[in-house]
Amino acid sequence: MVKILTIEDSAFERKAIINILKKGGYEDIVEAEDAEQGIEAYKTNRPDLVLLDLRLPGMDGLECFKKLKAINPKVKVIVVTIVTRQDSVDEAKKLGAVDYIIKPITEQKLLTPIKKVLGW
Repeated sequence: MVKILTIEDSAFERKAIINILKKGGYEDIVEAEDAEQGIEAYKTNRPDLVLLDLRLPGMDGLECFKKLKAINPKVKVIVVTIVTRQDSVDEAKKLGAVDYIIKPITEQKLLTPIKKVLGW
């Protein structure tokens, strides 16, 4: 079974993402509301995919991504964010983000890249 970790500080956005994932047939979902929780959840759960917001309280998403890569250089990350600055996009791609989704989240915007990345 595929396991997905979503690291998102907004409870509303996390719930929306989880609802879309469940509609798409993904049931094993782990959630974290900040980077520190996300890193610990990654270590504990070893998900197949991470959905990562770039704007997080405390440690930002790019720093979190770097720490996840230090744990597992092959970590699969889809950046899901409102941030549209080109330098953030470039940095996420340089770190190895498999995709980059701009909010607001829709079923198609979220499920299409997930299926592509996970081979569904």
